[in-house]
Amino acid sequence: MAVSRVYIHLQTVRFGECDPAGIVYFPRFFDYFHVAMESWFGVALDRPYQQLVLVRKLGFPAVHTEADFMLPSRFGETLAISLRVPRVGTSSIAFDYEVRDAAAPDGPVRVTGSTTCVVMDLDPASATLHRALSMPQDLRECIERFGVG
Repeated sequence: MAVSRVYIHLQTVRFGECDPAGIVYFPRFFDYFHVAMESWFGVALDRPYQQLVLVRKLGFPAVHTEADFMLPSRFGETLAISLRVPRVGTSSIAFDYEVRDAAAPDGPVRVTGSTTCVVMDLDPASATLHRALSMPQDLRECIERFGVG
């Protein structure tokens, strides 16, 4: 069995991402999770997300996502978003996330989350447009080399 690895994406909190209380508006974390996933494809797998979408015509829409919020994050902070892949299915991939303050990487977890994405056909000429596809073998191999579990 492959050893699970962690990819860390750094995300700086911008002013427009905060609510009137001065903390990150909670739905923004789902965007942060997606941004971390996009970055992971390019950096950790050497498969830039834009090439998967625009050239290979593969999408990875979320079909389930959830989060738990323990501590607030504020404007100007840099967050360390850790991404792990607990499982890869026939046509899906699951991601687990942990968010901490990048200035205190051993500090308390602020947010945890998980997202399950499916591999979707984005080719407008395909008979399976917007339907789930099997995970391409080359991509599965890259993910398995990264580490699943």
